[in-house]
Amino acid sequence: MSRRTRRSALTAALLGLALTVAGCSDGGNTISDQARDGNQEGYVSGDGTVEALPPEERTLTIELSGQTLEGEPWSSSDALGEVLVINVWGSWCPPCVAEAPDLSAAYDHFEQGGDPVQFIGVNDRDSASAALAFEERYEVPYTSLVDDGGETILQLQGMANPRPSTLILDREGRLAARVAGQVSESTLRGLVEDVLEQ
Repeated sequence: MSRRTRRSALTAALLGLALTVAGCSDGGNTISDQARDGNQEGYVSGDGTVEALPPEERTLTIELSGQTLEGEPWSSSDALGEVLVINVWGSWCPPCVAEAPDLSAAYDHFEQGGDPVQFIGVNDRDSASAALAFEERYEVPYTSLVDDGGETILQLQGMANPRPSTLILDREGRLAARVAGQVSESTLRGLVEDVLEQ
């Protein structure tokens, strides 16, 4: 093995180790840690970290309400008995743009299957007209709540700090899973299907 090949292999191994450590280190920022100590700090890196909790570890109930981009009142209490997917996004956020087709595809999958799943967006730092233009441009099939200066996002109790963030609530309104960063269709479908089966 040449020196260059050995160096490349060592670099790859060290990078893999670093990613493993970064992905596994919780630093008190996991869902269960935050629910226990109430620090509500949440993730800030938006690195795509995926967390899921079994039913017996779901201690955080989220109640979300606000006004949709179309001016209608909306409340998560109306989604009790169903799995609720909450996506926090902004039109200014490149990963939010990148994940929009995946979210739409996941929505269509559950809609066509007749599954008890609802989707709601929570817009951040856009005017209603800019947010509606985004939804039209990317053919987002579900509505979002308007940006109200951060009051709606506060209802998520620090669990959706990066943009984008996706939270999944179980049928009882408890936080069952979250993705801190861009989510793919396959990951989202898998997380929702797991919650549906529990």
